[in-house]
Amino acid sequence: MTGQIRCHYDVLAVPRDADAATIKKSHRKAALKHHPDKNVNKTEEEQEASEHEFKLIQAAYECLSDPVERKWYDEHRDMILRGGLHGRDDDGGDGSSFLYDVVPFQYAGCYDGYDDDDPESFYSVYTEVFEEIFEGEREGYMSEGNIDTEKMANIHLSEVEFGDTTSDWEDILAFYNTWEGFTSVLSFAWVDVYHLHDIKEAPSRRIRRLMEEDNKKKRKAAKKERVEEVCALVRFVKRRDPRVKAQREKTLREQVIKENNKLKEAAQRKREHAAAREEWRVEAERDMAEQEAADLSAGRVRLADFDDGYDYGGKRGRKGKKKGKKNRDRDSSPDDHHDSIITDTDDNDVVNVDCDNDGKTSNAEDEEDETNVEEDLCNDLNNVDIAANDDISSSEESSEEEEPDSWRCECCRKDFKSVKQFENHERSKKHKEMLKKYEKKMEKEALRDMMDEM
Repeated sequence: MTGQIRCHYDVLAVPRDADAATIKKSHRKAALKHHPDKNVNKTEEEQEASEHEFKLIQAAYECLSDPVERKWYDEHRDMILRGGLHGRDDDGGDGSSFLYDVVPFQYAGCYDGYDDDDPESFYSVYTEVFEEIFEGEREGYMSEGNIDTEKMANIHLSEVEFGDTTSDWEDILAFYNTWEGFTSVLSFAWVDVYHLHDIKEAPSRRIRRLMEEDNKKKRKAAKKERVEEVCALVRFVKRRDPRVKAQREKTLREQVIKENNKLKEAAQRKREHAAAREEWRVEAERDMAEQEAADLSAGRVRLADFDDGYDYGGKRGRKGKKKGKKNRDRDSSPDDHHDSIITDTDDNDVVNVDCDNDGKTSNAEDEEDETNVEEDLCNDLNNVDIAANDDISSSEESSEEEEPDSWRCECCRKDFKSVKQFENHERSKKHKEMLKKYEKKMEKEALRDMMDEM
């Protein structure tokens, strides 16, 4: 450890209960005062002293600006300030001598620089520290009667090295991942409150069990404290390792580059999509224009070309059929056929024949001849009347077959029982709105069919 240990609060000239803003302000003021760029006019000794003070200022701020590290420093401050010498505690040969004291190494003044060849550098100091920690674990494991050290639960700690500036990042990462999961194999029996002869002399079994439970609690607490000390040291070293800082900066740069590339790719895809969409729109408009020209040349009529007053044929057809039916019924009544009939004679003269109820004619010049003629004419009249009735019945059947039972509006999807209802519906505002929507839908379906054919 280099130099005398100074308290971080004294270095920054702040009280121990100072808040984060006060610590930051004091650090800025002290750093500006002792920054190397401010000491160009000083002597060499003064520059060295100022540089050393600047390092202490930076180390103090790094510790006190981190809430977790500051809490640990406040709890172990007295031990750190007393730790002029560090190593194992030889206090009478108990098991605690296997525990390498790591508290003084959680202080930035314990190393000097980051050179590989300097024995006081960052890499040399902490390489020795981690080796001593494992050596204490191995010796303590063997002192408890264990012979095969390969069965140690933390034997993997010896398989990784702290390294130096030339180490690969994979080896550095493996070292920190291994030591961050540190656990001790020591029993910590030296912290027992009741020794073996005390337990044997217990007055009852219940008292012995209580003594053993107290010892277990003490051992568990001591082991937990040791693990926390070593893990805190690992975090302290990792936070100040320049190799970790360089890798973190490299990762951030790569992440920024990756995000920029993703943004560029997204922008490129967006431009390509917009260009493809514009090309598709132009092509669709051209195909639609060609299809419209083809429809017009073929004499087709699209639903989109219909106006609101377009007649679908239901109004005139129905009225015309009904009117024709009634006229035929009125003009071709059986009574009219019995009243008069027009026939063509051999002389191409028109002869009006009137038949009464008795089947006799009004002319009596030649009774017998007229009677025969009258019978023949009545027979012809009956035949004509039957044929006319047959024509009327067939026309009524055909008109009834042609007339639908209901009228349907396709765009509104409604059925009507009469022509009047259908006509009123066609004049409604809602029907006109639905008709426009229906036309747009038909246009989209036609465009979709065109795209499918392409």
